[in-house]
Amino acid sequence: MSQFNAQTLGLQLEKVRDKVPLLYQQDHSLFDRIMKRDVEKVSSRNMRIPLKILAGGKARQVNPDGGGLGRGSGTTYDIAQATPVYLAFASEMSYLTEISTDSKEKAVENAAKAELENAMEGFRTFVEALLNTDGSGTLDSVATGTGTVVGSFQIIVNNANAFYDNQDIQIFSALGGTNRGKVTILSVDANNKALNLAAATPVPAGTVPGDLLIIDGAPGTAASSLFGIEYHHVDSNVGTWMQLQRSAYPGKLDTPHVGAAGSLITPVLVRMLIQKQRRALGAATGAKDSMLFHLGLDQEAAWENVGSVVSQVITNQVTGSSSQDMLKKNAPTTIAGRSTLVSIHAQPGRIDLLAPDHWFRAENRAMDYYDVDGQTIFPTYDTTGGIQTTNIFYLFTGMQICMDGPRFGAYMDGLMLPPGY
Repeated sequence: MSQFNAQTLGLQLEKVRDKVPLLYQQDHSLFDRIMKRDVEKVSSRNMRIPLKILAGGKARQVNPDGGGLGRGSGTTYDIAQATPVYLAFASEMSYLTEISTDSKEKAVENAAKAELENAMEGFRTFVEALLNTDGSGTLDSVATGTGTVVGSFQIIVNNANAFYDNQDIQIFSALGGTNRGKVTILSVDANNKALNLAAATPVPAGTVPGDLLIIDGAPGTAASSLFGIEYHHVDSNVGTWMQLQRSAYPGKLDTPHVGAAGSLITPVLVRMLIQKQRRALGAATGAKDSMLFHLGLDQEAAWENVGSVVSQVITNQVTGSSSQDMLKKNAPTTIAGRSTLVSIHAQPGRIDLLAPDHWFRAENRAMDYYDVDGQTIFPTYDTTGGIQTTNIFYLFTGMQICMDGPRFGAYMDGLMLPPGY
């Protein structure tokens, strides 16, 4: 009787590909730039940031033939204040995982070593998401289409890339409102703008579109987390900016702003935004600073569409046997001659004109491993008090993201998203 393949399976070697592709996003381009900027080492007390905020002096026409020169005044100074917020990123693995992958004979990759690298990348990506928020720890809001009954396991959002797989998030009715509960994201589906939840944490009852999705541990109040672009770039004379009352200095702590009112981005709107920023701080503003536009993929595509509309091809001047390719390999890398920084974490329908030279961080503890007397990996304990066969380590930082003043930037919001975005 013939020998069949099944009878020889015990002899056959199993082939495992020695490449491990990354199937989730890790993007922290803006945070990388800020990390290269100035850092101020601070204690747990508020850092004071002096500002020259109001001009002084009394100009007048005078009569030199015995007339008076009048009284004068002086420049007004005030201080903004910032204090670090503390962020942690915990990674945990079993002892069996470590010993089963600690050599090339056992695994194509050392899981313990890889996890150290993965954790740092994940932590930086988390901070990048916070840099696109309003300082409350709010990553996004619940959008229409979310199942809102007990047993539903999906939340629809505006930008799913603000989140990551296995993340815990809180759902609040509003800032300072009701905390409806915590859920765990099983996986992020960026193109469908969906957060698929773990089976143990369905959408809490009462959740409705407009509810806020806030990072785990944040209290859900204004200015209580890491300050992001939407915290610093605000066109308002009410509220506070880094503990300064905007109403005390109307027109000085607001950010130049263009509301697009649902229209597509155009060169006219972009020029208006630049001119408003120049008008706020002088016509030479930006000439000495490395200004750049920060935007998402939606507005990168919208800006490219502007150029596509005015493109033309004179067919009889095109050589070869193929039609002209109307699309270059990459989208434009500038807007109005200024570099673009494209981020999948950027808020859809918005672009920001940033001046990186005026951004810095107040740092109490650099981003690194949490340690106790030099120990960075800790055992966990079971219910009896005995050691479990799992180990845990933490990445930790204490910092705040600051800028010299809200007028060293500008933003445009309310932009239409191109179809499909």
